[in-house]
Amino acid sequence: MIMNVEILASSISDNFFYLLHDSQGRAVLVDPVDGAQAVEFLRREGLELEAVVNTHFHHDHIGGNDAVFAAFPQASLLAGAVDTPQIEAGQSRAVDRKLYAGDAVAVGEVEVRVLDTPGHTPGHISLLGERHLLSGDTLFAGGVGNCSFGGDPGVLYATFRDVISALSDSVIFYPGHDYALRNLEFILSLEPDNAPAQELLKAEREVVEAAKADRVAKKDRILRRRTLGDERAYNPFLRVDDPALVEGLKTSHGDIFSQEMQKSEAPAEAAFRTLRRLRNDW
Repeated sequence: MIMNVEILASSISDNFFYLLHDSQGRAVLVDPVDGAQAVEFLRREGLELEAVVNTHFHHDHIGGNDAVFAAFPQASLLAGAVDTPQIEAGQSRAVDRKLYAGDAVAVGEVEVRVLDTPGHTPGHISLLGERHLLSGDTLFAGGVGNCSFGGDPGVLYATFRDVISALSDSVIFYPGHDYALRNLEFILSLEPDNAPAQELLKAEREVVEAAKADRVAKKDRILRRRTLGDERAYNPFLRVDDPALVEGLKTSHGDIFSQEMQKSEAPAEAAFRTLRRLRNDW
């Protein structure tokens, strides 16, 4: 079974969205915010769109749906059941199939499994293939999703504790945005001796300079494949069980940690909440 993952850099926002297709040209679009670009790519490559999947209801992930369905009216719209009402309110097309944890999305040789990954929104979903995780706005390079627009940091913490932690280090993840530069700078403001983050920040700065006037180069930047194992080595949101990280947050941001501990069931959750709050204001 061969599934190709194409990464498309939106021309109208800072989003990245994804197209999955097989050797016979059958395709699934994930979060096509830039409808015109999605349609142009599908037609240029001679692909037949069979389904669109939205990971959550935010406009920067569903904004291109109507343009895509105008060009490919036979395609189906799939979305997480919890976020479906907001998705339908934001466009003219009704959701054809509501998705639940464990469901399969299968089109030809393309097959991914639905993971419930709430937190960024109440009904956020992610898609897991054999070696690929399309994480939407749940996981980013060096960070996690913002919870300020309908989300909940405690719920997002539980997603990482119960769902993301169970996935293999070798899984490559594909986020909805590239916030690596700012996330790495944030990490080093808290952990100046974080050697993997230091190395990654140096590399990011080099490619950012090369990408400033070139969307293709920017796309190539995010296409440097990152695995969950890579993230677990340096991303503090994935290391909240590390006693040294927890103690460091208690020392440097004790008041915030204490406030978040009152909302938490464990120090790891308080650390996650503290990090998310600090990143919000950084």
